[in-house]
Amino acid sequence: MRTFALFLLAPALVAQAALSPAERLADTALAFAKAEAAKLGGEHSFKVAQPPRVPATRPGHLSFEASHLSKREPLGRFFVVVTLKVDGERVGMTRVDLDGSWVGSVLRAKGDLARQTVLSADQVEASPFDGVPPEGALTELPEGQRLMRSVVSGKILTRADLEAIPLVQSGDKVRLTATHEMLTIGLDTTARSRAGRGDRVRLEAPGARRQVTAIVTGPGEARLQ
Repeated sequence: MRTFALFLLAPALVAQAALSPAERLADTALAFAKAEAAKLGGEHSFKVAQPPRVPATRPGHLSFEASHLSKREPLGRFFVVVTLKVDGERVGMTRVDLDGSWVGSVLRAKGDLARQTVLSADQVEASPFDGVPPEGALTELPEGQRLMRSVVSGKILTRADLEAIPLVQSGDKVRLTATHEMLTIGLDTTARSRAGRGDRVRLEAPGARRQVTAIVTGPGEARLQ
């Protein structure tokens, strides 16, 4: 069985051995970029921006292990950081420069939209896109968000256009809860800042000498971190 498995793997091993160190380095970076991009959705394509340079190392079996990307979204020009190993021991690091593009659908405004608009399906349209979209381009409608600025018809909407819908305004009464093991304590407080769901809000309790920070869980509700 082992002999048969080696027989099946032989062509791949021979092909890998036939590649130069620079080609193997490029393949490592491309494979890592594709794996990371798969987590983000849509279809990505990558190409090597310039042939990578393999630093000089001591003699031995040279291998490569990608560690991270230079950008969260692998679009446009970016690079992959790769660790160099000789006989399994780390001996240095290098980078491989890549160009990335994306194919999918982005959300565009159907018409001019005013500031503080809570987006709905009839206000946006999914538009096919192939290339490098604006950073943070929306591919689906967000929940609990509204426009923080006016946008014009046809604009690709991004995360930077949005803000959390405030559920608590400064001066509002907020019920603060704190849980420790099986014990839950509730306290009526006053908000000293504005915040949306999941945001931090500053609260002041009657007679307290200092404010506390809590997480907004709903209208007029927050929990202690």
